[in-house]
Amino acid sequence: MLDVSDTTGETYYSGTAAKVVDFLRVLNVGEGLADRINYETINRYQEMIDRNIDAILGGLYYVPLRSMNQIRPAPDANGNPVTQRTFPGDVTRIARMWTAGQVLLSEFQQLEPNSTDQATSFINDAKTEAYYLAKPTHWIPGQRRKSNISRTIDGHFQPAAIPELNI
Repeated sequence: MLDVSDTTGETYYSGTAAKVVDFLRVLNVGEGLADRINYETINRYQEMIDRNIDAILGGLYYVPLRSMNQIRPAPDANGNPVTQRTFPGDVTRIARMWTAGQVLLSEFQQLEPNSTDQATSFINDAKTEAYYLAKPTHWIPGQRRKSNISRTIDGHFQPAAIPELNI
């Protein structure tokens, strides 16, 4: 099944392969080159990037990350709110940037050096932002944190990393 991780059984952090292809089109990959890429190839890169993100965040969060319900702004035909399963926006953006950069760097090696520099920049920016998410002062919404004090205490109940000054 496409766009579902074999490891976790959930969708990839970057969304569907079509979303990654749309991101590649924005990067001006070339006329028709983005359409020639195989979705199975993109899924292979998505799986690799998702496991890399899990490795970065694994010290602070329980991985793999869980998708959460998000209410869509447009209701259905009956006026009822519609929910969809999605990952937090930062994680999705980082995974999409990293995947698109990796696909651009690996599959489109014949492009001009400017595109290669842009792909390397996308990968480095995505890695930097992923490491920023792994800081103890940053919280990813909807995700369960690990405790850095004790294995038995829930990460949400532990005291703050920097205690307030009693003045």
